[in-house]
Amino acid sequence: MLLGVFTTIYIMTLALQIVVPYIVRETIVFGVTVPDQKIKHPILAQLKKQYVQFVGGTGIVFLIIMIISYNQLAPSESIQSIVLLSCLFSMLTVSMAVYWINHQKVSTLKKQEQWGVNIKQVRAVDLTARSRDEMLPWSFFAVPLGISVFLIVYTILHYDQMPNDIAVHWGPSGEADAWRNKTYFTAISLPLVMLMMQCMMWGITDSIKRSAIKLAVNRKEESLEDQLKTRKYMSWQILLISYALTALLTILQLSNIYPSMTVGYKLLPVFILLLVVLLGSLLIYVVKKHKHKVRYEANIDSQVMDVDEDRYWKGGLIYMNRQDPSVFVEKRFGVGWTMNLANPRGYIVIGLPFLLLLLISIFSL
Repeated sequence: MLLGVFTTIYIMTLALQIVVPYIVRETIVFGVTVPDQKIKHPILAQLKKQYVQFVGGTGIVFLIIMIISYNQLAPSESIQSIVLLSCLFSMLTVSMAVYWINHQKVSTLKKQEQWGVNIKQVRAVDLTARSRDEMLPWSFFAVPLGISVFLIVYTILHYDQMPNDIAVHWGPSGEADAWRNKTYFTAISLPLVMLMMQCMMWGITDSIKRSAIKLAVNRKEESLEDQLKTRKYMSWQILLISYALTALLTILQLSNIYPSMTVGYKLLPVFILLLVVLLGSLLIYVVKKHKHKVRYEANIDSQVMDVDEDRYWKGGLIYMNRQDPSVFVEKRFGVGWTMNLANPRGYIVIGLPFLLLLLISIFSL
């Protein structure tokens, strides 16, 4: 079961790594801003093709190694988990390394051929875009928060009927495999963790909603549609994950109050359902993102281009821009959004809940 679940995660992760150069904006190639006038440059197409071939090939090799090692070399569940994670992170490391090498190649090509030197840089803005934004309101995220608060109160009221040992970890089979002595803090630690995660997801969604809607100056209508749909689908995906995690952690907490729920493999279908929701929502997001992607049939004949923000992207991966009030921006590599590390508000949205999660884990789990 563990191998089957992990193989599914591995294959989906590998597929996402492979298609990344083809789902981001065509004016962003390996993290480098490319003028609309150069998007059909033959070297760019060649680099993308080489990236797909190398990452795909090494990814398959690591997959084969993972399956063989799991079946023949790993004597225990803990070692099996280490083998699976090692192969996954090795594949990700290779894809990131190839991405960075191609980032350097595109940057060098851009400098050598002086792309955009004689082209005026323009930032396109649509003042009506906010009124068309369909991201979910905060009230949708209030329901999971309310469930967590209710669960904390419910746990305190039923504290006496809980066993002396509180389950704090569940293995791949769905059964609890680690416990802690009962205290009021350990009893409510799981709903506290749930509450922090929900606050983090709510904060991320709200920050994305407040972030700038960036348009392509030579494709205003298409890029606006792409931006609005991307933000809408991202908010739905985060909400779906929030509800799925709430359902899972609520069941786990109730199993601490009613231990008979953990007998046998009763919780395994819940873990599998969560995995299906996480992977399925991600897959739908990628498909929708690709569907609304701005299309360029040929190099643009124009005297203007989007503002070049390469200086704010370190290695094409890390975004640091003090002039940008946005907390989150779309990734240049990968799927989703990344934090503007130069905006202190991001540390509150991500850092504070994460710190609290860490403290709860240290002192209770």
